Amino acid sequence: MPEPAPEAQHDRQVLLQQIVSEVHADHAGGDLDVVREALSRRIEERGFPEQPQKWVDDTAAEVSQGRHVVVDRELGVDAPLEETAGNAHEKTREES
Repeated sequence: MPEPAPEAQHDRQVLLQQIVSEVHADHAGGDLDVVREALSRRIEERGFPEQPQKWVDDTAAEVSQGRHVVVDRELGVDAPLEETAGNAHEKTREES
């Protein structure tokens, strides 16, 4: 199977970060099982490919402890998601 184009990979990372951020906003510090289910459900609802169970479990554990998970360092979590996605996209174009 060929590697996805960099733009497609970046778009998937942005979507996955959005999913994690949404789950964090709704469930930070919550019950681990509830967080895990919310994360899995949002991944499926958004049409994102199923993620490895270890990643889902580890991410849910972090969120249930109130910690925010950064999927890709270029995306970060300090800026609003739309702004972050735009900045990362601009940086990718500059590096090309």
